[in-house]
Amino acid sequence: MRLRLAAAGLLLISLTACGGAGASTAADPYIAQAADGEERDGLTQARDDIDVEMRAVAAQRDAEIARLQKENAELKARLAARPRK
Repeated sequence: MRLRLAAAGLLLISLTACGGAGASTAADPYIAQAADGEERDGLTQARDDIDVEMRAVAAQRDAEIARLQKENAELKARLAARPRK
C-alpha cells in the first residue's frame, strides 16, 4: 500500500517536473524515504518509467505546436498576400 501511494505521488510529481533530459528530481525526497532497497528501486523505476512516458507526451505536444505555428505563419502570409478591398 505504501509503495502504491508513493508511486502515485511520483506520478503527480513527474507530470510537473519532467522537462529536463535527466531523471526528474522532484521525487528524490520520496525515494530517499523508502523503507528499504527494494522499495527505493521500485520507486526509482516508477519515476524513470513516468519520465519516459511524459517526455514522449511532451515531444508529441511540441510537434503539434510546431505544426500549428507553421500553419499560422502560412495563413498569415496568405492573408497578407490577399488584395485589399
